Amino acid sequence: MRGLCHALLACLLCCAVAQAAPTTGRPRTHLVRRTDTLSGIAVRYGITQQQLRQWNGIQGDRVLAGQRLRLTPPPPRRDWHVVRKGETLAQVARRYRLQPDQLRQLNGLRTARLVPGQRLRVPARIEPSPALKTVAHPVQVGETLAQVAQRHGTSVAVLRELNEVTGDSIRPGSTLRVPGNQATTETPPPEQYRVRNGDSLGSIAARYQLSTALIRQLNRLESDVIRPGQALRLRPGKRDEGVHVVQPGETLTGLARRFAVSVETLRDLNGLEGDRILAGQKLRLEEAAVATHRVERGDALWEIAQAYGVPLADLRQLNGLSSDRIYAGQVLKVSGSGTPGYVDYTVKKGDNLTQLARLHQMSVAELKRASGLRSATLHPGQRLRVRPLLGGPDTTAAAVAADRLPAALPQLPLLASDNGPYYFSQPAAARQTSKGYFEGQPRSPRAAYRQARRLFDAFAAAVDSLEPLSDDLAGWHIVLDPGHGGLDPGAIVASPDDDGTPLFVVEDEYMYDVALRVYVLLRLHGASVWLTVLSPDHLIRNAEPPSQTFVNEKNEVYNSATANQPDNVRAWPRGANLNQRVRLARQALARAPVGRRLFLSFHGDIDPNSPEAPLVLYYQSRDGRRGDPASRAFARAMLPALGADAYCRGQALGVLRDNPADYKVLLELRNMAYRDHLWALRYDQLRHRDAEKVVRGIRDWVGSQGLSMDR
Repeated sequence: MRGLCHALLACLLCCAVAQAAPTTGRPRTHLVRRTDTLSGIAVRYGITQQQLRQWNGIQGDRVLAGQRLRLTPPPPRRDWHVVRKGETLAQVARRYRLQPDQLRQLNGLRTARLVPGQRLRVPARIEPSPALKTVAHPVQVGETLAQVAQRHGTSVAVLRELNEVTGDSIRPGSTLRVPGNQATTETPPPEQYRVRNGDSLGSIAARYQLSTALIRQLNRLESDVIRPGQALRLRPGKRDEGVHVVQPGETLTGLARRFAVSVETLRDLNGLEGDRILAGQKLRLEEAAVATHRVERGDALWEIAQAYGVPLADLRQLNGLSSDRIYAGQVLKVSGSGTPGYVDYTVKKGDNLTQLARLHQMSVAELKRASGLRSATLHPGQRLRVRPLLGGPDTTAAAVAADRLPAALPQLPLLASDNGPYYFSQPAAARQTSKGYFEGQPRSPRAAYRQARRLFDAFAAAVDSLEPLSDDLAGWHIVLDPGHGGLDPGAIVASPDDDGTPLFVVEDEYMYDVALRVYVLLRLHGASVWLTVLSPDHLIRNAEPPSQTFVNEKNEVYNSATANQPDNVRAWPRGANLNQRVRLARQALARAPVGRRLFLSFHGDIDPNSPEAPLVLYYQSRDGRRGDPASRAFARAMLPALGADAYCRGQALGVLRDNPADYKVLLELRNMAYRDHLWALRYDQLRHRDAEKVVRGIRDWVGSQGLSMDR
C-alpha cells in the first residue's frame, strides 16, 4: 500500500508541475544576452515572468548578460502541511490542487477527520495564477496555440492553464478561453507611499520598478535608512523637472518665487539680459551636474545611452535600474568618471544660443562655459561644445533623410526652398501665415495621384539603393497612415518663435514628414512598408530656419489608383474618410502573412487635458466589451522606446476598428496643446528623433516576441 501511495504521489507531483509550467519542446536553460529582458524571455518560451522569478530566485525584473536562467521548475520535492485548528480535508486539498480522495490516499487516511497539528504529505505548493477576466476564442483551421496567444497578447502557458491543455494541439471549431479586456491605461507608481513595517528602500523600489537612487533624489535621503510611517515620494513632479515652459501672463519674478530660485540665477542660466520673458520660452531652473542627464518628458533610456556612448546595460547598472522605465525630472549618471559627455557642433546660419541650448538640453550658461563663450553672438562655422542631441547618433538614417535622397532623384524637377525641397511645384507662401490660410489644389485627384505616384516611386527606388541597417524586420508588412491629408489638414495651431513672432503649425504637413522618416528607417531594417497617403510635390523636408513653417497645401492623395478615378478638381474627398484608410490597409495587407501585419496611424494630439507626453492608442469599444488584446500588448511594449511619461489607453477609433492588421495603433507623438511640443515639431532633428523612437519600439517588440525572421 505504501509503495502504491508513493507512486501515486510522484504521479500527482508530475501532473501538478506540468499544469503549472509545460515544457514541451523547450530547452532547460537560457543564456541571457545583452538585449534580453525578463518579459521577452518569458514570451519567447511560453512561460510567465513569475515562473522565471520563482525558478531562478529573482526578486525584480533585472537579468544580466551571461546569466543562465532555468526554463523548467526545479526537481519536484515532497512537502508537508501542518493542519491548523478548524481546517477540513476539503480545504487542504483545494489549497494544493488535489481532490479530497487523492489527499486521503497520499496519507493513508481512513476518514476525513483532521486533528490540529497533524502533518499531511502534499505536493510542493503551486501558487495559483491571479484571476483573469476571459472571453471566448473560436479556433480557426490551421491556428496554433502560439498564434492564439500572440493575437490576444498573452502567453502559451496562460492559455494552457485557462483551458487545461497540456500540449500544443487545439481542435478547429473548439473554443478557447483567452484573457479579456484588462485595465485600459498603464498604472504608474503612486505619487506617495507610506512606509510599513518590514519595508526597505530596495523592496519599495523593486515593487514599483524604480531605482533606489530616484527615491533618494526625490526625498533628499542621504542613506537607505527609512522608518515605518515615513511618507516617501515615488514619482517626480513638475518642480523636479528643472525646466519650465513660460505660459501667457507669467513673469520672471513670479517664477523665481514659485520655484524658490533667485531672479539672478534664472537670468544666468538662460542668458537673459533683463526680466523680459515670452510665452513658449523654455527656462532652465537649475543645471544638471557634469556626467549626469536630467530626464525630460519623452527622453528614452536607450537614446540617452546611445547619445552618451554608454551601453544600455551599463547605464541601467550605473543607475540601479531594474527596467527601462524612467521619469521626467529623474537625474541619471551617464559617466562614472565625472567627465561631461560633450560633442562638437558647428554653427549654421540662423542659429542662436537659446535655440541650441534648448535643442541640446542644457542651460545657456552651461553652453557658454563649455564653449568658452564671452557673449551670445554666434558666427557660421564657429565650433561649440554641446551635450549630444538625443536621437542624433543615427547619422546614416539622418543623412538619408536630409541629404542623400534629394540628390538621388535627378530625373525629377527639384525646386529649392527654405521649407523644402519641393518637386514639380511649390507653395506660393514661404510659411503658414494664419490658421485659415491654405493653398488649393489646381489638379484633379487623378492627375495629383499620378504625379504623387511618380515622385514616391523614385523615392522608394532611392531607398532601395541604400545599404541596409539590419534585417530585424524582414518578413514584416507595415502600413503607415499619416493622419489627415487632402482637404483635411488636422489641427492648425499658433506657436510663437523665440522672439515672439507668431507662427502656425499644420498637423498633417508635419505628421507626413515623420511618417516618411519612419518609412526610410523601417525599409532599412528590412520591412515591407506601404503608406496610405502620398504628396504630389514633396518628400522629407527641412525648414531652414524652422520659422519657415510648412504650408497647408490641400493636395495629398490616397495611395490608390482606384480611390483617385475622378478627373475633376471638384471631386476631392472631404473629411477624414476613416473607412477608406481601413480599406487601403486591407488592400496593402491582403497577401501579407498572418502574425506579421502592423498598422500605425500618425497624429499630433490637441488636448490640453492629456499629459504632455507621447500617447499610443489601441482599439477598445465605448462600452469596454470589445477590445484588441494583441494591439494593447504592442502599445504597452512601445512605451519604453517612446520615452519618459509615454502612456497608452484604449479608445473606440474608427481607423482601428475592423482593421485587418494583427497589431494596429494610433500614435499621438506630440500634443500640440503644449507650446514645447509645437516648438519641437518645427525642428527636423526632433522629428527624426520621433521617427527613430517609433522604429526602435517596433524592433524591440519584434525581438522580444521572437518574431524576427532569424529567430
